[in-house]
This record gives sequence, C-alpha cells and structure tokens, in this order.
Amino acid sequence: MADDSKSTNSSKKLGFIFSPTIIVDDNLSIIVPTPEDASDLFSLVDRNRQYLRNWLPWLDYNMSVSDELEFIELSRKNRLQGSSGVWLIKENNNLIVGTISINWVDWDNKSCGLGYWISQDKTGNGIVTRCCESMIDNLISNNRIHRFVIEAGVNNLASRKVAEKLGMRLEGTIKDRELLYGEYVDSVLYAITAPEWSLRTS
Repeated sequence: MADDSKSTNSSKKLGFIFSPTIIVDDNLSIIVPTPEDASDLFSLVDRNRQYLRNWLPWLDYNMSVSDELEFIELSRKNRLQGSSGVWLIKENNNLIVGTISINWVDWDNKSCGLGYWISQDKTGNGIVTRCCESMIDNLISNNRIHRFVIEAGVNNLASRKVAEKLGMRLEGTIKDRELLYGEYVDSVLYAITAPEWSLRTS
C-alpha cells in the first residue's frame, strides 16, 4: 500500500526521466517493463493473486494480459513525465519475481513514496530490501530525492519489516487509510531522508 495522493507538481518537471535499469547485484536487476513482459508479468500476478489480495487494491483491475499491457503503457507515460514509475524485479535468468515502484513524487519538496511486491515463493530472501536500497541510492544520486516514504498496512508485517531494515523511522499511523475490497485498513508511515540514509550506509 502506498500514498498515491501526490503527483508531479509542476509542468517544468515533465520529461524528467528516471533510470530505466538499475543493477542491484550479480543476481538481481530492476528494469522498466515493456509490452513483451506483459504475458510473464500477468502470469506472475495471476499465480499470486490470492496472496497479493491481502494488501494490494488493484487485483480486480488486472484480469488479463490486455489489462497488463494497459498498465505497462500507463507506467511508461508516468515514468517519462516523472510522476511515478514501475520497475520489474528480475533475477539473472531474466525471471520476473516482483515489482518495485515509485508511487508518487513531490518534486517541490523532493520526496517520493516507494512500493513493492514479490512472488510468495521468493519471500524471506531479502530481495525487496536489496532492491529498495538500490532504488534509493539511484534516486539520491541521479534525481536528488531528499525524502523517501513507505506506507504499509498495520498488519502487513512483511512490508513493515522491509521499511525497518532500511532504517526508516515510524512516523505514525493513519486511520482508515485505504478501502481494501470493502474493508477499511489502517496504515503506518515510515520515512527516511537522504542525509539519514548516507549516515546509515557510511
């Protein structure tokens, strides 16, 4: 879950491009999706549908490869505008195992919200944490982002654990943050600034 209430703030930012590919390590890369990825990405979503439905609100809008193609095209446009973006998490065998996203960007204040999901059979291996680390490093060095936010459902312990491993501080609880399949869900908000990140990694 992530705060998508903010978007690009100024027409001056149109055309601001995020990195299309980020090498995480010898085994992982973060790569923007192309139409050729639609079938594989949809298959991964479909296999994990019930698992992802616990915390992600968009499963009922992603019911076919055609829906995935529309999502990929929308993501491409948003990334080129600098308002948001989605990247595939790929293992070195080119296997898609999840996604990482910039869900919103506040360019005036140089902050953004991060999101992610990973296939259930790949959980517990630190993949999401490593991808978030690489994404934050890239956004600080290339895009001068100052503040990073992760929101998660109060009971989404796996997602909360990622934020905590990243050294983010818990800034508060948001009541009834999201209507998730007919039920309101409270969320927690974590954040870290670029200077704090530098101290963490120094």
